[in-house]
Amino acid sequence: MIFTIPLFLWFNIKMFKKTNLPHLFLFFLFLAILPYCYLSFFSQPIAEDFGFSSYYQQSNFFELIVNSYYKMNGRYIANILMYLNPISFNNYLGYKLVPFLMIILMMIGNILIIKEVFYFLPKIKQLIMAMMLSLLYFQNMPIISEGLYWYTAAVIYQGGIICSVFYISLFIKLIRNKNKNTLIGKTILTGLLFITCGFNEVLTLLICFSLLIATIIVFLNKNDERKGVLLQFIFSIIFASLMVFSPGNIVREAMYQNNNNIPYSVFFSLLQIIRFSFFWIFSLALIFASIIYLPIHQQWKEQSIWIKNSFYLNRWVSIFILFAIIFICVFPAYLATGILGQHRTLNVAYFFFLMMWFINLSVWFNTLSRIKTINLSKKLINSLAFLFLVGILFMGNGYYALVDIFSGKAQEYKTQLDKRNATLLTAAKTKPQKIILPPITARPKTLFVIEISKDPKFWTNQGYNTYFRLDSTEINIE
Repeated sequence: MIFTIPLFLWFNIKMFKKTNLPHLFLFFLFLAILPYCYLSFFSQPIAEDFGFSSYYQQSNFFELIVNSYYKMNGRYIANILMYLNPISFNNYLGYKLVPFLMIILMMIGNILIIKEVFYFLPKIKQLIMAMMLSLLYFQNMPIISEGLYWYTAAVIYQGGIICSVFYISLFIKLIRNKNKNTLIGKTILTGLLFITCGFNEVLTLLICFSLLIATIIVFLNKNDERKGVLLQFIFSIIFASLMVFSPGNIVREAMYQNNNNIPYSVFFSLLQIIRFSFFWIFSLALIFASIIYLPIHQQWKEQSIWIKNSFYLNRWVSIFILFAIIFICVFPAYLATGILGQHRTLNVAYFFFLMMWFINLSVWFNTLSRIKTINLSKKLINSLAFLFLVGILFMGNGYYALVDIFSGKAQEYKTQLDKRNATLLTAAKTKPQKIILPPITARPKTLFVIEISKDPKFWTNQGYNTYFRLDSTEINIE
């Protein structure tokens, strides 16, 4: 069935051949986002979802949050959301709506950022650029299963990214509209900063780093808003300290043996920069999008003081920032634990890497004067737009999403876990001494996270025990 997609694209191109091309392209961009939205309704609670939900159901919520801050980690916002999992209220439909809402909020946030940076563009082109940015992110994010469809990880990392997008868009708005920079606006901005810095360590470090760069730029250029930007940077350091120096972070770091090894951490962080930057930069969809960006830059740069002035960045500083983003996201993990661990931290890196990539393009397009002589025909741009869609749909996560849907893996995954949950609900009434569950055989690339173990004391097994009130029951797998 997956091979019917190119035929469907061809049919729609023929059917809409008289339609305005930007609107037609936008139509297909919205079409490309639908598989990610559709997969939301096959997402299932798993692993820590059950453990944290059971803690919420059996404990005082305020005490739970305080204990988490003092004994687990300093994520003062993410911890709240982590316990407020929809299944904490036995709402399984709500669990499926969370990734769907995150996709929508991500697109809205990107629209707001593009609107503020490319305010001079027609609305249709702003919307196209925002959709392209969103699709580039979803298509190539390092681990989409944990990034979108697993609640416990998604609220910590994707939730933080979404809040950062809204913060950045409001930050740019207040800087750009100097005369409308009110006390209420600054207060809301600081509140958003507080929330954003409370999700996870790597995002908080990236925000502090970004505000440091912004502060240096506005002071070097004697911008009227330099005091306000400096104040935001100071606040970011304060909020970051609440997390980094929390008692819970100290407790967590003590659990790892090979930590605080700086040479080791730096070496492996540099290796990961090479690995992930190569993987991202040579994504065909990003390459086609970068070429499409060239005429936008050339045509509109005179209307944007930021693009005209290369975002006030030196070309080498711009390159440094691009790769520093990855370093900031992997170095803390190596330093604190001695391993990179989960790739969901790289989801954060990839989104900021994407934004910085296009800033780099403007910087280097301005630097290389000969780029001005390159003129792309409309036919070539339309061909590149089509190839971009092909890359988005049939490579990376776009490909995996279509395979999981049309192969039936997503449906079978949902069916198997529904049966497992029904078995455990029945067992909660009968209280058997032992339950042997069939393994999950359908493991969709976009949805599957982790399986239970043959060891009944393994943490994933114990999550089922606590949530379904089966403390005296041994849960095992065939």
